[in-house]
Amino acid sequence: MGASPSENPTQQLAPSPCSAARRSIVVNAPVERTYAQWARIEDLPRFVTLLRNVQRMDDTQFSYTWGPNGEERRGVLHILLQIPCRRIAWRLLSDSLMSGVVSFEPRSKKETEVTLKIRSVFDPRKLSLRLEEYLDNFKRLVESEDAIK
Repeated sequence: MGASPSENPTQQLAPSPCSAARRSIVVNAPVERTYAQWARIEDLPRFVTLLRNVQRMDDTQFSYTWGPNGEERRGVLHILLQIPCRRIAWRLLSDSLMSGVVSFEPRSKKETEVTLKIRSVFDPRKLSLRLEEYLDNFKRLVESEDAIK
C-alpha cells in the first residue's frame, strides 16, 4: 500500500492542466523603442485587451483589473526579470497558473522581432489566438504616432 499525500509530504497532487503558447511578430521599430513601449507596464491595456487599470505598486508589482467572460477580476502582476532591450518575464501573483515572457530580438536597426510566450489555464487554441491579437495590437501601437519615440 502506498502512502497518502498527507503521510508523504513530498508527494504532490497533480497540478491543474496548463497550456502554453508562443507567437512572434516583426515590428517596424528599433529594439530600444519596442522594448520601451512594452516596458511601460501601465500601458499594457493599450494592446492586451482584457486588461484594465494597470497601476504601479512598487518597482516590480502592478495591480490590474481584467475582464474575462464579462466578469471583472483584480490581481497583481509581478515582474520577475527585466533585461533592457532583451526580455521581460512576469507572473500573476493572484493566479499561480499564469506566467509569461516577452523577448526582443533586433532584426535590423529599424526592425525588431517580438516573441511572446504565455503559460496559462486557458484553452490552448484560445490562448494562441489571444497572443496573435495582442501582438497585432502591439505592432500597430509601436509603429504608430502614439508610440514612445
